[in-house]
Order: sequence, then structure tokens, then C-alpha cells
Amino acid sequence: MAETYGDLSGSVQARGASETNEATILLEVGDNMAQLRDRLEWLQAFVRDADRKRRAGTDQLTRVWVRQTRDVAFEAEDALDDFFYEANRTRGFT
Repeated sequence: MAETYGDLSGSVQARGASETNEATILLEVGDNMAQLRDRLEWLQAFVRDADRKRRAGTDQLTRVWVRQTRDVAFEAEDALDDFFYEANRTRGFT
């Protein structure tokens, strides 16, 4: 009986440590995603401003930079949407 209790106790401790590690990783990922979202907001504002300036002139370099940066911003936005969708789905919110 003592061996069974010891095995069970060890199993519970191992599972608790595993869940604690998983929670820590999820918190870090969540923080990283929040930082990405904040940076994306700044990037989008910058792109809108640069695009407005680009439309006023014929600067080819700015035109290319705005197009490529806009594409990256959209990809980052899609990644954020996917992350939050999956996070909510695994928690049973969707």
C-alpha cells in the first residue's frame, strides 16, 4: 500500500510540475503575442502614414517598402488571429 501511495504521489507531483511548466510557457507566449500586437499597431500606423506620403509622390523605393511592409503586417496580424483563435478554442470559448 505504501508503494502504491508513493507511486501515485510521484505521478501527481510529476504531472503538477508538467502543468506548471506548460502554464509558464503559455504565459510567456501570451506576453510575446501581446508585444507583437503592440508592435503591429505601430507598424500599421507607420505604413498608413508612409502610404499617404507615397501617394503624394513618385518615390519608387517608398512604394516598394510600403507594399512589402504591409504584406508582413498582414501576415503578423493573421498569426495573431490564429493564435488567439486556437487559445480560445482549446479553452472551450469557441
